[in-house]
Order: sequence, then structure tokens, then C-alpha cells
Amino acid sequence: MISHLLRRSWLLLLMLAGTVSATPESTPIFCQKYPKSLGCETQQASCNICHTTAPAVNPYGEDLTKNLSGNINVVLLEALDKIENLDSDGDGVKNLDEILNGGAPGNKAVKPESKVSLTYDPVQAYKRLKGVYCGESATYEELEQIRKAADPKPLLHTELTRCLDTPYWKNEALQRLADKKIQPLAAVGFGGNVVIADYRFDYRLFSYIMSGDRDARELLSAQYHIDINGNKVEGALAREEQAQIGQRIVIGGGQPLDPARRAGMMTTQWFLAFYTMFSPLPRNTASQVYREYLGMDIAKGEGLMPVANEPKDVDNRKVAQPDCAVCHSTLDPLAYSFSSYVGIETVQAFLFNSNGTYRANRTAYANQGVIMGAPVPDLLTWADKARNSEAFKKNIARMMFTQALSREPMAHEKAEFDALWQGLPADNYSVNKMLHRFVDSLAFGGRQP
Repeated sequence: MISHLLRRSWLLLLMLAGTVSATPESTPIFCQKYPKSLGCETQQASCNICHTTAPAVNPYGEDLTKNLSGNINVVLLEALDKIENLDSDGDGVKNLDEILNGGAPGNKAVKPESKVSLTYDPVQAYKRLKGVYCGESATYEELEQIRKAADPKPLLHTELTRCLDTPYWKNEALQRLADKKIQPLAAVGFGGNVVIADYRFDYRLFSYIMSGDRDARELLSAQYHIDINGNKVEGALAREEQAQIGQRIVIGGGQPLDPARRAGMMTTQWFLAFYTMFSPLPRNTASQVYREYLGMDIAKGEGLMPVANEPKDVDNRKVAQPDCAVCHSTLDPLAYSFSSYVGIETVQAFLFNSNGTYRANRTAYANQGVIMGAPVPDLLTWADKARNSEAFKKNIARMMFTQALSREPMAHEKAEFDALWQGLPADNYSVNKMLHRFVDSLAFGGRQP
């Protein structure tokens, strides 16, 4: 059975021992050889196929290592050929069959999925719907009504509509989905002894956009914020607490960024201050957006799209070394566009609340950004490319899929998962509409007869 452990992608970093080094070209080589593999559909790579925790290799990686010597770009194809008929993880399935059928050749717990026969169970779907979207259990009377209905689907959708408008969904469930994106810290956020920004704006904006049939792309484009009463507010917002130094230190607050320079969640004062901090080149900021809104974690070797002649090492961090350049040839150009936005400035921030604001000409490379192979002159163009990408749609669908089922899509659910994200444009990017389609799927309500 295929495990959720094997999700988005496959090989990239073959950080192998000896004289063989990983290169950005490894993924294209692997995908040219195995174009039907899941990772090659998305070009999002992870280390899982060869590694346990990089640089440690799994049994498949060990077999590959034994057959590699010299330049990996030259010898990789031949080495892959040599181990196709082995069963590296000893699960009874040959490596080639695992790679082409959704298995993991280095993990015996993950085998290719056999054909799964499921039937839709409206009672099961209703129970799940109530728990996930209402935060409550279905009653006996409700389940009896579902069982007796000639067509129970309208009952499910009526209840789903109600659930998606409840305080539980908007103020609790959605906000827990936002935790990893925002990463609040009481020590330096709202309510702490040192306040660099107020992340309550981030939570309110996320929940607002992800509910009420709104366009989810506004996560990366909104130029407004939501006040404590749930109202949309335009323009710059003053901080609630004035700057102070003492037992409690208040540096920032409100949303001082010019609305014309905003791009939703990625330009709130908290996001820019927390992830950029004092860095002239905000790599953490860019990688967090890439990971949380496009589903590609560079630290795991995902979404690497090297840019020619990069990294330039604009801040003299020695990132042009071959081992560093594997990731930084993607990451650094990804981060250039963020460098016109201030992270933390202590003195100026005290005086002018300047954390998270825009400053033209802050760096000489802000107009040299590149995202997913496309040059972008500024962060707003960067955000436009991101929110209109397939990666964004897939990430929205995956976020809601894993939130409901507590696992990644399995191989036999691929068609339904693809339909979820591919249908977002027809839904006008409404998460609510997508969820209505989701609860009708076998992934959500299916069971084996």
C-alpha cells in the first residue's frame, strides 16, 4: 500500500558519498528516464527516494551509491539501469516497479498501490464533514436522516454550507491551518514583552480569504486587512500601542506598508519582520512563501529551478560553493524581489514604525528576481506569478485534503486530487466551492464494500 510518506515528488539531491556530488541536473536526468513517476509530473523533488535524513541514504540510495563513481551527471543513468531489477528495500517489489507505480524503492513500508475498489458512503462522509468543518459530532437523528434519504447528497451540502459559515470553521479550524504559515511567537509578537509586529492581522486575513467564497489567490495579492471586528479596512493602519521601552518594548504594530506595495500574507508587517529580520537578502522570507503557499520546500530539495549564473553571492555568504549552489541557484534569485522590503529596523522602527515597509533602492538586486524560471522586476510581479501557478492551486487543494484526512493523497486518489486543484479556476478560486466538490469524492467518503 502506498504511504502518504511518498507524496509530491522524487529524486533530486543525490548527496552521495565518495567522489560523487549532487547536482541540480539530477532531477531532469531521473525524470527523463522515469517520466511517469509522480515527482516527474510536478518537478517537485524531495530526498525521500534515496535518503532517510540527508545525507544518510536509504537502501535504494545505498545500492545506487555502489554503482556510482565519477561525475553524477555522466554516470547516473547507467547506475539507475543497474539497480532497476533489484529489490533494495526487500519488500518483494523490484525497484523499477516501485518507481513507476507509486512505491518507494528505499522504504519497504511503501509498496505500489493495487487497484482499490471503493463505494461512496454518505453516512461516513457526513460524519467526517461534521467533525472537520463543524467541529462537532453527527447526531443519531442526523445520521438516520442521511440513511433514509433517497438522495442524501443535498443534505450533506446543506450542512457543509452551514459548517463553513460557523465561528468554529472561520475562527478555529482555518486559523490552525494558518499556524505553520504565520508561526506566531509570543516572545516577540502580540502580547509579548517585545512587540515587533501584530500577527493577529495575519490570522484574520487568512481566515477571511479562505472563507465566504472569496478568491484564494488574494492570499498573495490582498492590499487590504481585516480589523478585529471582521471588517475589511483599506490604507495604512496605525499601531494600537505607541512605541515604548521599558519592561515592555513595543517596536511595531498596525500595518504601515503602503497598500500599493502589498501582496497579501507575504507582506504583512509580522511576516516581513519575523522572516526577514535584519537580512539584506531575505532568503527565509522567500523560502517560507515558496514552502507554505506553493508547496515547495527548498530545504528538502523541492522546487529547485536553478538560474544560470546564480548564485551571485550578493551578500558574501559563500553560497557560490558547489554544495551550497545546488539550492542557492534557485533560492537567491527567488529572494531578490523581497529585498526592497524592510525586516527589522530598531531605531527607525521606534520612530516611524518602519518594520515591514517598502524602500526603493534598498538593494541593487531587487529587480533581478526569478520565480519558477520567470524573471520578475519586483515583488508584486513575483506574487502574481506565484498565485496564478499550478503550484499554488495544488498547494491549496493539498492543504484542504490533508486537513480533512490527516494524510497526503494516495496513488489511487490521484485523479480525484487532480480534479480538485484543476477545478479551482471554475470555482473562481473559492475554497468553499472546492470543498463542496471534495465531500463528494471517494477520497472523502469512500470505503471498501
